Amino acid sequence: MHKAAHNGCCRRAAQTRALFSVLKKLLVSQKLNGLVETVEGPLVNILADMELWGIGADMDACLRARHIIIKKLKELEKEAYRLAGKSFSLNATADIADILYTHLKLPVPKGREKGKLHPSTDKQSLDHLRDQHPIIPVIKEYRTLAKLLNGTLGSICSRAQLCTQSQRYIIHGNWLQASTATGRLSMEEPNLQCVEHLVEFKAGKSDKDHSSMSVVEHHHINARDFFIPTQENWLLVTADYSQIELRLMAHFSKDPTLIELLSKPDGDVFTMIASRWAGKEEALISSKERENTKRFIYGILYGMGANTLAEQLECSIEEAAQKIQSFKRFFPGVSLWLHEAVASCRQKGYVETLMSRRRFLAKITAGNNKEKAKAQRQAVNSICQGSAADIIKVAMIKVHSVIANGTKAVDFTDEVMRNYSEIRGHCHLILQVHDELVLEVDPCMVAQAGRLLQICMENAASLLVPLRTKIKVGKTWGSLEPFYPEPC
Repeated sequence: MHKAAHNGCCRRAAQTRALFSVLKKLLVSQKLNGLVETVEGPLVNILADMELWGIGADMDACLRARHIIIKKLKELEKEAYRLAGKSFSLNATADIADILYTHLKLPVPKGREKGKLHPSTDKQSLDHLRDQHPIIPVIKEYRTLAKLLNGTLGSICSRAQLCTQSQRYIIHGNWLQASTATGRLSMEEPNLQCVEHLVEFKAGKSDKDHSSMSVVEHHHINARDFFIPTQENWLLVTADYSQIELRLMAHFSKDPTLIELLSKPDGDVFTMIASRWAGKEEALISSKERENTKRFIYGILYGMGANTLAEQLECSIEEAAQKIQSFKRFFPGVSLWLHEAVASCRQKGYVETLMSRRRFLAKITAGNNKEKAKAQRQAVNSICQGSAADIIKVAMIKVHSVIANGTKAVDFTDEVMRNYSEIRGHCHLILQVHDELVLEVDPCMVAQAGRLLQICMENAASLLVPLRTKIKVGKTWGSLEPFYPEPC
């Protein structure tokens, strides 16, 4: 048996070597070898280091939160049973559909009639029903808390391992380098790129004799609070790209108005866009107008049509269509690029990112109308999202070259390597969440780490608009505060 396993490993190694020679020739012929050699190849060791080092977990705080949530879920179950007049499973969509549409006779939302086995009870369906019955918010709150309990908190409890040296719990996740169509990194066991947001809720507290709930307690649970450095007294330092996909849209479209707004060193870009678009002073733009402008622009970037944008902005389909046309008139460069990106994909069968990564979209010409529309949305989104993935991978390589092995990265000056040589051994890259990098850092090196992140990320690519980052520091991932590194 041992010999058979040995022979199997040898055979797979030989097959991989033979496959490599074939694939390398193919990569060279398609001019994609540069991406493999300068980005994806070096990234393998970085991801291995991140997996081995891991991220710390506050197990005590996690267990306390689990206890509170389990207690609240039991309260919500009782309340749901009372409102429905019977017991049912809040974890089974079939049971919920039966209660809502058969037992309580609530109207099935338009377009939600045809589920696989029953009418839909997804978030959008419940949003449509929110004013129809008091049981709806109970179901929504139950689902939110159950997802947190079984998701992030469950992963911490099942995956965290006690380190005998530091006496801290550490989670070692798996990084997937080639699992997404856009080139983004993904993570599993657990997936810390999808940690739930802050949840707030009220829960009753029993009297001493447990006869009644006389006191209401307010709870705030942020799952990110349970992620901490692996080393005692160290801090987390994070850097997040600001509007990177919007900046990439400006770069690819070469729209002069968008480039002008994104090149300004100060001010909020969405407030500035709303101001220009509405013909009002920036000081008169409300927070709602700013938020709607942000939703709208990213909706355009993600290829949303008038129907979806109308839902996002809570307006009529006609108003959404008018806003789309107004946006295209105001940013003609963006409008032209959106059209050209789809046309190019139809002609070539694929789109390319900033660093020539390709995504093939055969359905853009060969699919039915629904598949073609989806491929058109993916064509635009893949260019920007894939390019953002390329850029942050380059930033990771630059950071790792300084803090880990001291090997100079491509386009890195000797001066940068010298200025930050002391940080080596006092800093570790532990997480990447799409547009964000997370380091754990010795407190005496926080300023250097923040500045290094800023330099590496803002110089990872040369665009028609500057790349901007926001630096934060904190004891936990959920308690980060803005940090402003002094310029060199």
